[in-house]
Amino acid sequence: MNQSACTVNIENEELLLLPERALFWKRKKTLLLSDLHLAKSGHFRKAGIPLPSSIHENDLSRLSKILDQFNVEKIYLLGDLFHSKQNSEWKQFERWRNKFDNIEMILVRGNHDRSEESEMREHGIDSVYAFVNEKPFFLTHEKKSAADESLYNISGHIHPGITLSGKGRQSKSFPCFWFSENFAVLPAFGNFTGHALIQPSWNDRVLIIFENKIQELNHL
Repeated sequence: MNQSACTVNIENEELLLLPERALFWKRKKTLLLSDLHLAKSGHFRKAGIPLPSSIHENDLSRLSKILDQFNVEKIYLLGDLFHSKQNSEWKQFERWRNKFDNIEMILVRGNHDRSEESEMREHGIDSVYAFVNEKPFFLTHEKKSAADESLYNISGHIHPGITLSGKGRQSKSFPCFWFSENFAVLPAFGNFTGHALIQPSWNDRVLIIFENKIQELNHL
């Protein structure tokens, strides 16, 4: 087991939070992650901003590390797998996917996932949905309530982060996992994403990713 990971219990399910910015659902042998925004660097290059494609290779390498370490049978990508319409960097994902073709891969469509399902399938996605009911969880890209109110929502989209202040008015922002009473928000998996500061309630749980470790904040 990854010694830097952290286990939380949600709806009587044991979930392992990984410092690589993903969640492993142990009982289901299922990995959940969100917001890779692959091919974003190519999108910027088209606009005249020189960025290396290795940005996304590093993200896929990090994902490979997780799959090599855990017995993953299924992956839920909670939206924004690709940042833009097809470009040459989609081939990076396709080559990576061929190495793990034994794992079922399901995309919960995000606001950047504008390609047709048939096109997604050509690049290795097995299924594409607007949302998934995987009891006891309701999996979406953006936070929302399920028709079945007993389901706990897990989403991504906002790239949650939180700022901590230190001595000398110094402050730094960190990506985080955010757990509330009825929902959880995953950090963005992609490194080339940034994050938005959240405003958790007093009884929410916030776990930051710091120096490749998961650390829960005791006081918000």
